[in-house]
Amino acid sequence: MRQQVDPSAHTIKSHGAALARNHARDWLVLLLLIVIDVVLFVINPFYRFVGRDMMEDLKYPLKENTVPIWAVPLYAVLLPMAVFLLFYMRRRDVYDLHHSVLGLLFAVLITGVLTDSIKNAVGRPRPDFFWRCFPDGVENYDKWGGVVCHGKQSDIKEGHKSFPSGHTSWSFAGLGFLSLYLSGKIKAFDHKGHVAKLCIVFLPLLLACLVGISRVDDYWHHWQDVFAGGLIGLVVATFCYMQFFPAPCSNHGWGPHAYFRAMEESRGNANTSRDSPVVQAMEEGVTNEEPRRNGVRRHQASFVPFSISAFLLSPSTASNLVHVQLQKKMPEIQLGMHTIRSHGTRVARIHMHDWLILLLLVIIDAVLNIIEPFHRFVGEGMMTDLRYPLKDNTIPFWAVPIIAILLPLAVFLVYYFIRKDVYDFHHAILGLLFSVLITAVITDAIKDGVGRPRPDFFWRCFPDGKGVFDPVTSNVQCTGDKGVIKEGHKSFPSGHTSWSFAGLVYLSWYLSGKIRVFDRRGHIAKLCLVFLPILVAAMIAVSRVDDYWHHWQDVFAGGLIGTTIASFCYLQFYPPPYDLDGWGPHAYFQMLAESRNGAQPPTVNNDIHHVQSAELQAVSLYIPPQHDADTRGNSWDSSPMLGASQNVRTN
Repeated sequence: MRQQVDPSAHTIKSHGAALARNHARDWLVLLLLIVIDVVLFVINPFYRFVGRDMMEDLKYPLKENTVPIWAVPLYAVLLPMAVFLLFYMRRRDVYDLHHSVLGLLFAVLITGVLTDSIKNAVGRPRPDFFWRCFPDGVENYDKWGGVVCHGKQSDIKEGHKSFPSGHTSWSFAGLGFLSLYLSGKIKAFDHKGHVAKLCIVFLPLLLACLVGISRVDDYWHHWQDVFAGGLIGLVVATFCYMQFFPAPCSNHGWGPHAYFRAMEESRGNANTSRDSPVVQAMEEGVTNEEPRRNGVRRHQASFVPFSISAFLLSPSTASNLVHVQLQKKMPEIQLGMHTIRSHGTRVARIHMHDWLILLLLVIIDAVLNIIEPFHRFVGEGMMTDLRYPLKDNTIPFWAVPIIAILLPLAVFLVYYFIRKDVYDFHHAILGLLFSVLITAVITDAIKDGVGRPRPDFFWRCFPDGKGVFDPVTSNVQCTGDKGVIKEGHKSFPSGHTSWSFAGLVYLSWYLSGKIRVFDRRGHIAKLCLVFLPILVAAMIAVSRVDDYWHHWQDVFAGGLIGTTIASFCYLQFYPPPYDLDGWGPHAYFQMLAESRNGAQPPTVNNDIHHVQSAELQAVSLYIPPQHDADTRGNSWDSSPMLGASQNVRTN
């Protein structure tokens, strides 16, 4: 029986002082980073030349910050620390608390130093620079055409700190670190298919995105500033997190490296064996998983007893022996036994919380479609790229769910009728719906936050062709239909594109696993089937630009969002398509392991090795046969998905 690790073994009282002493230099460097960042904030940035002809993109209104500066440390530093403290109160692991706090502080401070250094060196003017420089609206230029500002010096100084965005970089550094931390703690990538965990992982990142969008909405930053800030923060956060914690997809991703080192030391001092209760307790929280041993990956999926002598036989004999072992020990591998009637209720009950989260996503997306988007400032001089004709959609709104959801569902249904595998059917549907709905929520949240005008905005705003503008700010004063104008402020990113890529890229992943496109047998024609859904999604994206409903950047961003979310959701349920088990969901192999463990008591045999079913298949299928007859006899497809019904060949 597994024993629990003493929760008081590694507390602040028992190990805190020693841990702080070990990292004293890190804390001193942290203080140095604070001093450097303060100096960078105080000194003047480079005052970049701003000419008369450059003012067109710098005349946005001067507004207050939606997210004030003092609020950034609250949500980027204190909020993650509160989460770290909650986990400490539950697990009493001072290594986790200390390293998460230290990693977070290094992430935000390294990001802060990088961001402020670049800000001061670049000196890019903010979008509202005109009103900072000329608060009374009276322009003044020197003989070279450069501005001669007469505004408040502090406003002018701040006006030269546009690139990159500090709010955004700090937000992604702190909240990106929190997202990685949560993904490890809740074991978001444990291959059990609880895809709703991704909502928890993406939530801090979505918050950071909305903060970045607010910087563009407040006209304090250009979109390039926000993109660069987010990239800096996310990269630094990832590096800092990986210094202290394993990757979230690792078997030990739930704890810091230092915790496992402490367990190793205690085991060494006690001179215990590898299978001692201490080691087992060290792996607490990792269920049905085993780490890499001697460089060989050991999955939580099915294991069968197998004699080592089989590997000493001739290739053809070993191949046949493996098949015999599979037939004797693994009758469950035959498909067609797990239907909706026999296992559907059990599978749905296990994923009840996922389906409830799915309904919540539907409600959130409906609300995001109802509320009014941000109406971005549109000056008279900005209308050049917004005068495209107002056209109907080549791909209407109602057709998108048919293409992105119903078409993949039809493919899943066909595979279910062929294989009768409810695990595959259920997880394919659940993953697809999460892929599309998470994409929809992210897309519509960004749409409402950005409020970018569509290329046909002029004719939406002025259907009679007569422009009306504010005499002071030159902002548009639309005379068109309110519903049409509202839709005209939803250009970035493209919803058609993100939905299409979310559904069809998911389908592409699914097909690549089912037809084993990466089985290294050179059947390159399979790629045509894999690329076909992606091509359809790309054509839908192109139609959005052709209809003048979107700029090319909107389409690119929508495709990137959809592809990323689809990949995350698919890999929650299925191995990568190039994996030996890529043809089936993780849950199928977990079910086989559970049923086998219940039917076969463990035995002790020095000549027995526990080998994963997929690895047995690899032995039997990729050992070169000795005779041509063997080659012809074993030419049927290797996966049990397609080959389980074949007869076993024996010598």
